[in-house]
This record gives sequence, C-alpha cells and structure tokens, in this order.
Amino acid sequence: MVTIPYSMRPHASGFLAALAAALALGACQDPDVGNPCKLGWNETWQQDGTPPPPTPQTSAGDYFESGNLGCDDLVCVVSPAGQDSRYGSCSDEENFVCGYCSKPCVSNRDCFTEDTGLVCDLLLLDPQYLASLDDATRQRYLADVAFSSYCVVPR
Repeated sequence: MVTIPYSMRPHASGFLAALAAALALGACQDPDVGNPCKLGWNETWQQDGTPPPPTPQTSAGDYFESGNLGCDDLVCVVSPAGQDSRYGSCSDEENFVCGYCSKPCVSNRDCFTEDTGLVCDLLLLDPQYLASLDDATRQRYLADVAFSSYCVVPR
C-alpha cells in the first residue's frame, strides 16, 4: 500500500479554479452565426454550363449546405434578401461569398437575433431533390428528416 503525503495531494480548490477559468474562456468565444461563407458550388460552373451560384438577389429560396468547413456548425445558407438587408449583398462578388453561417435552432435566442438579425425558422428540403435520392442514400443521410429549424433571414 502506498500512502501519498497530504502536501503532495492535488488541491481541489486549485483544480476547480482552473476548470472555471477554462469554461469562462470557452463561453466568451463569439459564435460565427451570421458571418459570411461561400457555398461549395461547382467551381467550374462557367466552363460546364452549370448555373452560377445563388446570390441574395437571384435565389428563389434558401440554399442550404451542410458540411461547410467555413462555419463552426458546418452550415452555410444563401437566402433571398433585399439590398437593404445586411445579408442582401455578397461580401466578395467575384468569388460568390454570398452566404452566411447558420446553425440548428429551437428559438430566436439560439440565433443571437439582436446581434445577427437572423431568426429561427423551418427550412424545407426540396421535394424533387428528395424524390431523386434512392432509399439507401436518403436513409443514410436524412433518415425521415424533410425539414429542420435553422437560423435564417426573416421572411
């Protein structure tokens, strides 16, 4: 049996203070919801005839991309928006940086509405797109999900 002298034992108060400091630093990090992002659109759209990436003025609905590495929550959205909206123009027209970082939400509070102007609303997946997926692919990536709530430009 080994006995550790009291003077060599870690102090709980020091550990708790370090843990509290680490948590406080993590809590101070600003979310990137509302920051500019670029959809991973086909980079060769001009050469292969694919339509150009959507902009706030050309999109008829929300374009949603998950897995976007430019956003903390991996979600980039381009929404229809007027020029007077903070999301109504591209931050880099030449490279089509026209989206904004979003995330799943339950309420407007999750979207930091006062700071971002975004609200929590349903995004519906395009029925034609869903119909184009074979059952295995749909089950693997979407299961039975056809919609979910995300932080978006108010309608």
